[in-house]
Amino acid sequence: MSKKSINKKEVIKVIGEKVNQGVSRTEILNELSEKYFDKKTLSMLIAATPDPTRIEKYKLLNNILLGLIFITIISKILLGLFIFSQVSIALIPLAFLFPILNILFAFEVSRYKGYIYNILGIITLAGIFNMLGKMGENGVFGIIDIIIGLLIAGLAFYVGNKMFPNYGLIGPKKNSKGEIILE
Repeated sequence: MSKKSINKKEVIKVIGEKVNQGVSRTEILNELSEKYFDKKTLSMLIAATPDPTRIEKYKLLNNILLGLIFITIISKILLGLFIFSQVSIALIPLAFLFPILNILFAFEVSRYKGYIYNILGIITLAGIFNMLGKMGENGVFGIIDIIIGLLIAGLAFYVGNKMFPNYGLIGPKKNSKGEIILE
């Protein structure tokens, strides 16, 4: 049998099924690397797939994180509606572009995608530092925004670390010998 290029959708489905069946992640990697090229991508996909027990254990915290993201989506839409309605009624549809990144984060967090948690935490921290620079302009709303941001960043890093313990900032973690840790 010859190897083929990775079809991510197909591979993610197989990985999810195997993880749910209790097959070890190393076995999944070995099996899939016989069928597909790019062992590094396969290991990243495997490390970014949560097992059902962790999903169940951290479901509440993940839902709280989702709720906080939705709060930011709603606030950005309302802010956009306010700003654009002051300029022109024709610009109001643009208000729905403000939260597009937040919507993408919410979608991936709701699907328990391992790679998104660290990215969400880092981008939220960058936003917090940006808000700190404008603290005098924003007043009470700025403080509320920073608190929500800190909660989102903290939960993103915590849930991501707990649900995907072997997935680091840029992919699967490695041991002292440089081998990928999947279990």
